[in-house]
Amino acid sequence: MKIPKPQSVNFNDQEYSCAYKVVRSDMTSLGLRNNPTPMKFYMGNWIYLPEGDEVEGISDYGGIWLARTKGRARSYKKYMANQHGAETRVFLSLIDRVLFINQDRVKTNGLRLIEELDISI
Repeated sequence: MKIPKPQSVNFNDQEYSCAYKVVRSDMTSLGLRNNPTPMKFYMGNWIYLPEGDEVEGISDYGGIWLARTKGRARSYKKYMANQHGAETRVFLSLIDRVLFINQDRVKTNGLRLIEELDISI
């Protein structure tokens, strides 16, 4: 199977890989797959995993997960609303180093939220 490349965006005259971060309305991670350490996200700042905590590959641990496409981000919003009654927000995000990627998701060591998107379900 061919490994997809992440989308890219020009930001401040530099080209970056990008994806879509879906967070709860309080800006914390969704907490899917029994994540014991939800992260808090802030607009406009680079946010990284603690040094040495990165784990390459499909493992749920050792990375920050994002939706690879707007359609996948919409699916996460719908799932969180229907299954958990949770409101969510979606941000176009720059990503640092790709630790894993497939058709649906990207795992990275760090990201920067740059634009909130109005994605309805």
